[in-house]
Amino acid sequence: MCNIRRTILKLSFIVNRVQQLLLLKKYKLNLIMQRDGDLNRTIWDPLQIFNCDKHYKYAVVILNSPLNWKNDSLLQIWKKAQINVTVDGGTYRWLRYLEEQGIDLLSGNHSEYVPHLITGDMDSCPSLILENLKRLGSMIIETPDQDHTDYTKALFQLGQYAKKENINLNAIYVFVDSSGRFDHIMGNINTLYKSDKLIGHIQVIQIASSSLTWILRPGLHHIVIPKILVQNNTWCGLLPIGAPVNSIVTTGLKWNLNNAALQFGALVSSSNTYDNCSEVTVNTDSPVVWTMGVEPLQKI
Repeated sequence: MCNIRRTILKLSFIVNRVQQLLLLKKYKLNLIMQRDGDLNRTIWDPLQIFNCDKHYKYAVVILNSPLNWKNDSLLQIWKKAQINVTVDGGTYRWLRYLEEQGIDLLSGNHSEYVPHLITGDMDSCPSLILENLKRLGSMIIETPDQDHTDYTKALFQLGQYAKKENINLNAIYVFVDSSGRFDHIMGNINTLYKSDKLIGHIQVIQIASSSLTWILRPGLHHIVIPKILVQNNTWCGLLPIGAPVNSIVTTGLKWNLNNAALQFGALVSSSNTYDNCSEVTVNTDSPVVWTMGVEPLQKI
């Protein structure tokens, strides 16, 4: 009888131990899944651009397009950047913009506004300006390759410069307003799609005076929506440029997508807005362009 009892107790111990091991295995599996989920989640915060947090490392790139900024937001963003780049004709536009703010960069009295790096094929910027900026400390890198746009080449050179200077960037802010050239607009979007191959997994955001645009790679994205944009019913959109999106799920939009397919010639999510929410989530199986109006942010 005692032997039977000891056997039952032993079996009971073994069963309990197996159950504990199974629970531990399940717990570890859940942790792994949570970590994997966190690794596949990207957070985007538009206010970060205008708040200029000193702990957030970013670069500024000025392309050859109008700089339609009526206040000093652009100056503040520039001054707090770790790396500043002007691209070919964007160099001339930057000087003209500074002149409008009463700043004569070539006088040598405003070193904080001198670009760290100037790139491009240099067909849109006077050589005298380049010589003067080189004298003031700018590094000039001519990129004559006509198989790529100046914007594409600038991102690559920026990545090389950051690596050389041992600067780990969180984001790159590319200032580019529409110049009326649709081919330029699409060329800029094409560079966004290629950006991860050029500079790795750094957030690249195209900034216009009234909008922001970036690529959402496959995975889960959380986009922080400033309260003022929700209050003003500011527009936003999800555009499947280049290839269809087979499955996309959103929350926080007025017209959400529930396992929807996006494709030009069929459904695209343009002229959308927010459903009184401070966050939008997007889970997509394919790259998709996110674009949003931000004009009210300049009035904060």
